[in-house]
Amino acid sequence: MTTLVETLPDNRVLLRVEVSAHDVDHAFEHALRDLARDVRIPGFRKGKIPPRVLRSRIGEEAVVEEALRGHLGAWYSRALREAGVEPVDSPEIDYDDPPTEGATWTFTATVPVPAPAVLPKKLAITAERAEEEVPGDAVERELERLRGLQSQLEPTDAPAARGDYVLVDFAGSIDGKPIKDATVSDFLVEIGSGRLIDDLETALIGLSAGDEKTVEVQFPADYQPKKVAGKLAVFEVSLKEVKKRVLPELDDELAKQVSEFETLAELQEAIAKDIGERQARAADGRYRAACLRALADVAEVEVPEGLIQRRLQARLEDLSESFRRRGQSLERYIAATGQSPDQVVASLRPEVEDGIRQELALRAFADREKVAVEDAEIEVYIRESALEAKQDPDETVARVMQDEGVRRDLADDLRIKKALDRLVEIAVPVPVAAPAAVADDDGAAGSAAAAENEDEESADEAAPADA
Repeated sequence: MTTLVETLPDNRVLLRVEVSAHDVDHAFEHALRDLARDVRIPGFRKGKIPPRVLRSRIGEEAVVEEALRGHLGAWYSRALREAGVEPVDSPEIDYDDPPTEGATWTFTATVPVPAPAVLPKKLAITAERAEEEVPGDAVERELERLRGLQSQLEPTDAPAARGDYVLVDFAGSIDGKPIKDATVSDFLVEIGSGRLIDDLETALIGLSAGDEKTVEVQFPADYQPKKVAGKLAVFEVSLKEVKKRVLPELDDELAKQVSEFETLAELQEAIAKDIGERQARAADGRYRAACLRALADVAEVEVPEGLIQRRLQARLEDLSESFRRRGQSLERYIAATGQSPDQVVASLRPEVEDGIRQELALRAFADREKVAVEDAEIEVYIRESALEAKQDPDETVARVMQDEGVRRDLADDLRIKKALDRLVEIAVPVPVAAPAAVADDDGAAGSAAAAENEDEESADEAAPADA
């Protein structure tokens, strides 16, 4: 399939799409198979009607209509991808003659697209840039994490305390009847980890090896499974062993165990450097995102409602797929939050609308700066990505560059990234403004905790991925 694009007045484009004979034949085959499944003709079993008989019975026009009904939408969507066009409303589709088997077929689609953003003639961008500061205790916290990974559990005669590991047997019952899956032997659990229900976990504190205890547990009303929710259970608990976590010494020997370094000093220096580099990357990402927001603020951008709705639907589909991969359900999550689906959509709308506004402003900037991407740049990117993914770079380059739709998408993504790079070059960084002190009800100065949650998108994330 090939797609030619023509720009029309009033924010429209014309797609002239030529569908291959192979795709046309495929559409007719599907149409005949689907119609044979639904049409009944005396003397033939359902779904077994020969195409010639079916055509003579229902007429060629019905077959063409079914072929277009099943495939025209897919051809149009494919043409949009190949052309790199995102519509803001339904298209006007037209064609001179209906498709016929064994021949290519051409149709046109007049597609409404977003109006280009308008940038001021004199563009001056300023954006806040925070200084990269490594938290004073960051190195120490990382060392403690590494110590924890090398720690050992050692038995103790002391009573169990929060943070200790205990080996327990327990069996639960309600009204004298055992609870299914509530009888466990040799269960090792850290007190305070939250793996046990609160009442049962608290009851373990103060017990020593060999102690037994009867514990009453009140299940919460929303507990799963529902058959025990809100009920009072009795657990017979036997504590077999108490273990304390013993951390290794913070010395050169630890450095050798957890890294390629010979001394603790070398390890500390490497950790500080790594944290500093991560802080710098995060600061770069925040600054790039701030530059993009500043560009959108000075641009005149019309955000079409149709595009907002398309992006919202795509966002919901992405969320649903994310939950599905985790074996969960977006619908169940929404219900658990106490929100309606409409409220969830409304909460997503501001972010989606801002993203579209920033994307259109950045596209206008890319056009103004005449940002372009050469095939050589695309090939370099593909090779680097293939090597990272441990794929054959030559084979990957050949495959991607031959797929016009994928190549166009990749070129567009790289063009948008280059445009953002250029925007960052011309922007003027300014220090992050100190938060104003706000007195709370007790007269204490309020903090600007929200500043710490400022957008940390990277450069590529700041430029919309589906741009």
